[in-house]
Amino acid sequence: MARWNEGYVADVAYTSQFYREMTPAWLSMAAVLLGHRPPDLARPFRWAELGCGNGFTATVVAAACPHAEVWAFDFNPAHIETARLLASRAGLGNVTYREASFADLASAPDAALPEFDFIVAHGVYSWIAPEHRRQVVSFVRQRLRPGGLFYNSYNDAVGWASMVPLRELMRLVTSTSGARSDLAVGQIATLTERLTEGQAQFFAANPSIERRVKMLRTHDARYLAHEYLNEHWHPQMAADVMAEMEEAKCSFIGSATLTDNIDATSIPPAMRSLMNETQDVALRETLRDFAGAQSFRRDIYRRGVTGLATGEHLDLLDALTLIGLANPPRGEAGIEFSCQLGTVTGDRALYGSLLDALARGPLTLREARAMPGWVGKPLTELLQAFALLVSGGFAHPVMPGGAAGEAVASCRALNRAIARMNADGTSIANLVSPVVGSAIPANLTETLVVGELLEGRDARPEQLADNLVAILARTGRKVQKDGAAVTDPGEVHRLTAERVNATLGTGAEFLRALAIVD
Repeated sequence: MARWNEGYVADVAYTSQFYREMTPAWLSMAAVLLGHRPPDLARPFRWAELGCGNGFTATVVAAACPHAEVWAFDFNPAHIETARLLASRAGLGNVTYREASFADLASAPDAALPEFDFIVAHGVYSWIAPEHRRQVVSFVRQRLRPGGLFYNSYNDAVGWASMVPLRELMRLVTSTSGARSDLAVGQIATLTERLTEGQAQFFAANPSIERRVKMLRTHDARYLAHEYLNEHWHPQMAADVMAEMEEAKCSFIGSATLTDNIDATSIPPAMRSLMNETQDVALRETLRDFAGAQSFRRDIYRRGVTGLATGEHLDLLDALTLIGLANPPRGEAGIEFSCQLGTVTGDRALYGSLLDALARGPLTLREARAMPGWVGKPLTELLQAFALLVSGGFAHPVMPGGAAGEAVASCRALNRAIARMNADGTSIANLVSPVVGSAIPANLTETLVVGELLEGRDARPEQLADNLVAILARTGRKVQKDGAAVTDPGEVHRLTAERVNATLGTGAEFLRALAIVD
């Protein structure tokens, strides 16, 4: 008898995660930096997600881009129900969630679905059978409009090579235990610990596995079940994925992990001469994967690659606008950024001038080019600086028209819905901003305080602290300090008030700048 899940984990739902790299503003900036014309975000556009899980990223895009038509597909009815619930509570009318398999989508009549400007698939391609990958490619071939972008993230075989036998052991443990997938993760963790304690030489021979083994105890078991326990688990070589995407008339243009597009942040210096000798795109990307022991790729493909006139490209670059999100420490050596090679350091004066400008408000690349210190510098250095600031989470591209009334209203409606669901016991760790067309990380206190403010409740810190203590008590949650639950009522209220004051104090200006609150 056929199994509707076709070997994919379905006995536990996936976690509700947000992926910034899939948003239209992020993908458009990446395309411009890579020298390609993106879809026009100032006009109505269509965005679709394949394998949307609980649909949170699609819901964010729908709220932040009310002029867009958003579609999200997943074969698991539990995921679609969860996605529809949040969108309904936020009153979003521009998003459609559909329960459908990749086979359903690939065989749908032409009139059943429109063409899309963006198609995205996060963490799908290397977790499904080869026939399902072919169906994904077929859908992209049929539904991505010329000039549209396809985002495809997957496990890279280069970085996962040593993990393959351990993953097979995990599957064997799961099949023999008969336990639910998330519970099997605990059994796997115990077995792995006993193997290491027994000095199994496999781990000594593969020291890079240690970090992933520790994750078995520290990460959400539902996430780990979906990561490791699917029947089909096939980390891919980049060259193979590129060859498959040729069937959809799509060409690789670069990575949504912006630092992976920069040789200085993705290739050791001793390898750069080798890279310069290589013109073939597939070979270059494969060498780049070996250079950084890449384990996860976020590829961007374009349906049709045409030359972009120099003047048009410069206009698109000059129009790139960033808004500041954080101000990193400025050491004597400079400002550090994480990348595939570890960390790189940006010049303290040059990068500091950009951060100072961002602290005053949005900054266009045209304005940055005219700043002291950057005048006369090669444009590529400034583009690299923009990419590093965004990739590091210190800045974000601005969504055209993001502060318009309709986008502000729909984002605030979604933030109210997030706060209500968190008040009921869920754990959505994001707030949505129309200015960036995306979501930002937020802790539980921040989401609840924003919800209280948007509901028009008493904004006095003491009253907000009282409200939050009552909310947490109703759902049986404990205030945590240093990883331990606080039991003293006075200390609970003091800590809650302290966190409320932080949100209303240093965090308030940030929330206002992103139009999350007034």
